[in-house]
Amino acid sequence: MNVLFLTRLYTPHVGGVEKQVSELSKRLIDKGFGVTIFTEKFRNSLRKKKIIGGVKVIRISYPKIKYLGLIFIWLEMMKNLKAILTADIVHAHGIFVWYLPFRILFPFKPIYTTFHGWEGIYPIPAKNILLRQISAALSWKYLCIGQFIGKHYKIKADNVYYTAVDVPQKANYKKEPRTLLYVGRLDEDTGLLSILESLRLLKGYKIEFCGDGPLANECKKIGKVYGFVDPRPHYKKAAICLSPGHTSILEAFTYKCLIVTTYNNPVKKDYLMMTPFNKYMIVRKSPRKMAEMIIYYSKHPEKARPMIEGAYDWVKSQSWSNTTKQYFNLWGIK
Repeated sequence: MNVLFLTRLYTPHVGGVEKQVSELSKRLIDKGFGVTIFTEKFRNSLRKKKIIGGVKVIRISYPKIKYLGLIFIWLEMMKNLKAILTADIVHAHGIFVWYLPFRILFPFKPIYTTFHGWEGIYPIPAKNILLRQISAALSWKYLCIGQFIGKHYKIKADNVYYTAVDVPQKANYKKEPRTLLYVGRLDEDTGLLSILESLRLLKGYKIEFCGDGPLANECKKIGKVYGFVDPRPHYKKAAICLSPGHTSILEAFTYKCLIVTTYNNPVKKDYLMMTPFNKYMIVRKSPRKMAEMIIYYSKHPEKARPMIEGAYDWVKSQSWSNTTKQYFNLWGIK
């Protein structure tokens, strides 16, 4: 059986969606599936076609111009029409619009969608809501990464789940109570400005950022910015993780970090709180309250232990094997 994934970015680009598509593809290959991926050629040095771990990756170049860029994408996909024709299942990861003309050309070909996160714009533009609603209506079935998507985009998912993470074999780490870690994009839409406001209230803390983005210079004023590096060595020593993204939160759980974070709008609040793991986090809207929580738990690490152990036990159930089963159930494969 052949599966065609559509994802805007793919490895070697680093991100939660890229990681999920990569890990899912590995497991499909292991089970004897053929996997092809249509994705963006985000760097000129990348080859247009390449086999990566048994996965056939087809990269598309297009001008970053509204509407015109989309036409280029459709034309590039038409040039690789064989990949669509031979696919038994097409699955779009948040970019159903790439497949729109082919949905009309091949009305009986199974097409599914996974909706990841949100665009980071508040309030959510009406056109973004409408686009997801159209994508959901034209998909055979669809998944949502988080319950908040159904609420704010007014769509009802066939299933809701959260991304899987790799759980390290070793779970005993020597933590530094005054070391804080942020993992993710250094951008305003992540709620980072509120986090930085909290951190400015702290004295005597070591603050590390594994990520990059427009706010990198602001982060450098109060801590060390490493760029997009492997965050695992940093998770091992950090006592508190500040990250507001699902993937980085779950990764922090596996390294027994306490999550203390904040939100800057109602969508981000629901993104954090409408989850089965919200009871394992400290989430405060006020930057001052967030700073107070950081100080309290760094002074009293024993108070955080029940949350940390509960989070670790919960996250062990979020395996890549279970994620693969979610997709098999959606596709109707036993």
